[in-house]
Amino acid sequence: MRRAETTFDDRVVEAALGRSPLDIHTVDYVPAPTIRVGERIHEPTSYFLWHHCRAHPDLKTAQRRAVELARWLRFLLDDRGLPLLPGRDDPVFAAREADFGAFYRRFHYGVLNDAGDLDREHVLSSASWRSTRTALKLFYEYLERRYQIPAPFELGTVPHHITGRPVRSIVGYRPRRAARGSSGLPLEPAYVELLLQAALRIDRDGAQQDYLGADRDHAILALAFASGLRRNNLANVTTYEVPPPAPRRDFTVMPVADFITKGDAGGDAFVFSHHLPAVWAYIEGRRAELADSHSYRPERPLHVVDADERRVLYDNPAEPENRTRSRAWAQCDAAFRRRLVNPDGSSPVLFLNEYNAYPVAYDSLSNVIEGAREFARTHIDPRFPASFRIHDTRHTYAVHLLLSVYHGVLAKSLAPGRRGEYQVDHLAAALELVKASLGHASESSTRLYLSTAHRFIDLPPEQFIGVL
Repeated sequence: MRRAETTFDDRVVEAALGRSPLDIHTVDYVPAPTIRVGERIHEPTSYFLWHHCRAHPDLKTAQRRAVELARWLRFLLDDRGLPLLPGRDDPVFAAREADFGAFYRRFHYGVLNDAGDLDREHVLSSASWRSTRTALKLFYEYLERRYQIPAPFELGTVPHHITGRPVRSIVGYRPRRAARGSSGLPLEPAYVELLLQAALRIDRDGAQQDYLGADRDHAILALAFASGLRRNNLANVTTYEVPPPAPRRDFTVMPVADFITKGDAGGDAFVFSHHLPAVWAYIEGRRAELADSHSYRPERPLHVVDADERRVLYDNPAEPENRTRSRAWAQCDAAFRRRLVNPDGSSPVLFLNEYNAYPVAYDSLSNVIEGAREFARTHIDPRFPASFRIHDTRHTYAVHLLLSVYHGVLAKSLAPGRRGEYQVDHLAAALELVKASLGHASESSTRLYLSTAHRFIDLPPEQFIGVL
């Protein structure tokens, strides 16, 4: 067993500084785990663990990394049949992406046994796979530096979910979503307001804690509850597409790019107006400050000439003729949107990283919901659902919209000539109207979202439009 040692001589430091050093707790050593195959130490993994312990003297983390690397090595030997050869023929050097893909499927979905049944005994949880994925990334970055060995997966650069700085990550092979059931976890209106309060980091006594991303997180959740946008749309929606506040109307409409409709790339969804002021407060406040103080420089930029809620006009400086083009927002995917640069040098994407004013990463939205949820449970109400996730904002929107239709709240907000189209006498009739706003092609998809609506049917209807 190897040891990573740290030495510290008070006398040397005192002689150099001319005064006594501070009392610093030092770690004498951290034992580095080793991985063995039979009686033989497996050198590539064991050397990595030794170097890891020198840089990060945390035995618990090192032991977890050892278990994860041993699982990968055992899979290559037993499941993939790679021979245990010395030097650069070692299985961890010889592994290819086909081997890593098989490893992902084996520990994500199970394997067929001799009887033809799916054996899920050793399937990893999403959290365990995420940790294993990180361990293998670190291990192959080490092999790349030490031995110039390519990894059996593609490594790409993505923004860090907190700092926004570029970091390397394995492309694809993400943790599967937890099996939560199709009904989701919709919130009653009082809990929606509680979570919005938590996003601002305001506790039960009304005191607000310092948190740089409070206004942004509040706006993200407000727009999610207002519109039911899917996470990908929420991460890439632009400021041009957000409807203005409508103080005299309970509902407005918003174009949504990912409608699943035949022959059409987009459509309009009903939006709860009472949530929009929080979004616009962010646009005109903290977001404007970020845009003024940072420049956005994406790869292969496209320069916005003009835009409204439906279309964008843009120039592509990489094209020789550089003529102005037009595209409907409904036809703009995430990659295209993140190439756009406003005339003032900022990104048109609505939600920005607090450190560099770049668009927030897709995965950051989960961190937003987790941060608000845990603050709500710790500082406001411990009964707030511990398993609430970002997609549950869409379930909440669907249930609230369904009951707004059922109770006639939506119809009252429309012009007299249109009210008859949105007046129903049972939930099944309301389902068809909600289906359009969710962008579902079939009613069966919407029914899965709304199987919990009966739990909220007796609430006062004005609660769904923000009157609590």
